[in-house]
Amino acid sequence: MSFLDQLKPASAPTRSPSPSKSTPITRFVKKVREQQEMIQSAIDGGEINSRTAWFVKAGEGYRFKILRSPLVINDTEWFEAASLSDLKALYQGLIDAATGGDEKLVALINERSELDKVAAEKKGIGRKKK
Repeated sequence: MSFLDQLKPASAPTRSPSPSKSTPITRFVKKVREQQEMIQSAIDGGEINSRTAWFVKAGEGYRFKILRSPLVINDTEWFEAASLSDLKALYQGLIDAATGGDEKLVALINERSELDKVAAEKKGIGRKKK
């Protein structure tokens, strides 16, 4: 008797599609964490990739924005931080506020997500509606 003959047949499991875990908030948090990693790299002596970084050196401090196409908060897109460690802490505060359900921030993130989705659809990028 072969080993394969000893295997017991079973019916195939049924699969139901699971809902996407990707939400505007989870994508925002992921992007902010990527920026924190860049900041940590710069703190450790690495170079700042100006193409992907949301922050730039400005005099003694740093200027930064929130997202690549920035969130506008109180009619402002750019903000100031005294140092990279302060900037990293500010980005952590954004993560905490977003995951904590800060209504104003969550509304801005959802609004930006909707704008980006519309822009992508106009360019023919992204998922097609069924």
